[in-house]
Amino acid sequence: MISGQATSEQAASTIDLSSPREEILQAALRSPATAVAVALLLRLVFLYLARASSGNFFPVGQEAGNVAWSFALGHGFSSPLIGMQGPTAWVAPVYPLLLALGFKLLNMNPYRVVIFGQVLNSIFSALTCWPIYLLAKKLFGSGIALASCWTWVLLPTAILFPLEWIWDQSLSALLLTALICATLYLPVEAPSCPEALERGIRAARHSHKGLIWAAYGIGWAFALLTNPTIGLLLPVFLGWLAWQRRKSGAPWKGPIGIAVLACILGIVPWTARNYADFEHFVPIKSNFGLEFWLGNNPDVKIIWSWWRSPASDAAETAELQRLGEIAFMQEKQRQAVAFIKAHPGIFLDSSFDRFVDTWTALWDQHADPWVTALHAGAAYASFCSIFSLLALLGLLLARRADALQTFPGETIRGANCAPLSAAMLLFPVTYYITHSAMRYRHPIDPVMTVLAVYAAARVHKRVAAKTEKRSPGMAAQSRRQRRARSRRTVTTD
Repeated sequence: MISGQATSEQAASTIDLSSPREEILQAALRSPATAVAVALLLRLVFLYLARASSGNFFPVGQEAGNVAWSFALGHGFSSPLIGMQGPTAWVAPVYPLLLALGFKLLNMNPYRVVIFGQVLNSIFSALTCWPIYLLAKKLFGSGIALASCWTWVLLPTAILFPLEWIWDQSLSALLLTALICATLYLPVEAPSCPEALERGIRAARHSHKGLIWAAYGIGWAFALLTNPTIGLLLPVFLGWLAWQRRKSGAPWKGPIGIAVLACILGIVPWTARNYADFEHFVPIKSNFGLEFWLGNNPDVKIIWSWWRSPASDAAETAELQRLGEIAFMQEKQRQAVAFIKAHPGIFLDSSFDRFVDTWTALWDQHADPWVTALHAGAAYASFCSIFSLLALLGLLLARRADALQTFPGETIRGANCAPLSAAMLLFPVTYYITHSAMRYRHPIDPVMTVLAVYAAARVHKRVAAKTEKRSPGMAAQSRRQRRARSRRTVTTD
């Protein structure tokens, strides 16, 4: 009898000791902070493995690295290519300046700066878990938010690109996702949320109300100075915000004006620098003409003629040095336009190829050096295609839920999908007419992750519902399991 009591007490003691641990573990797994930490750790592990390999996995980032080196040496923002001297606007300023900081901190050691860039990209990629969580929670609820967050932790391209490319794609993904979150969270005066309306009115009476919109505009300026392609979305987002505020009866001209003014003031110093150096109006970057021509000239067979870039072609380098950067870019744009006018059919075919490549990696699987080194081209293309299809399905389902006003999250009824649709449909357009690569599309991959998870959840729910109809016994068991999970969740919370 005593032995039985002791056994029962031991079992109870075991339960009492393990239960808090389980609760702590469950709480940690539900926190986006844990996802951020795991994402960073995972990327650093892959960085170590890449560094320990036989040398097939060396990162790429020539122009940004060259400009950063020149800036750190005190020569200014200049010299993007070997043999090309003088000031440049070839690349946007933010990312090269971050690399220049790495050169300064690491005693101008290029090897260490490459690692610095990879670690920096990994941090940006890991931090993207936060806006992914907030975006998904706003639209689809905490369940989809958590699943989206952890999907990003394990997403192959979100692990590969930060390590492979010493470029701005990871920072751009973080900034664009944060801007989409800010855009969705700003119009708090929605009439369907009385408490939010009351809080918004109270906040509007305080003197700092304009600072929120100024910060929003500065965020856009920083994003544009990182990746100007994001600017395609700015008028759409501002128009959507103005429409939402006007529809809810809130003032919109003042807040939107503050955001626009802050954005312009954030960009003007760089534009003024470009005008002083080139005596031409170059808002941020100068290289569109070259990129446009590389995708539209007689040598293009599929996607683009990378070998005709001044980075690879001595004749083009000589022409660049002879004309100067701005005149060279203008000439290349003129040649591209002339080619398109003379061969519109070829342009349409090439643009379609680039469209397909953007969503399937059909050609990028052969061009990506790390994918080639891993002999993973077919798997890479299959993953990118399935991921794109799921994201598109998620967007269609979200638009349907938007129209039916059945979004599960804390949302503005009937008006949620415009920013997501704009990001999916507008952002890649530049690459359809120039040249494509999966890393160029990477800034919208976080949005696609949320939509893909939403689609998978909806499909799973529908399949489960059909299964329950066919098997009443299994349905009852499934309901009991869900109730048990629900009780555990409530107890934990």
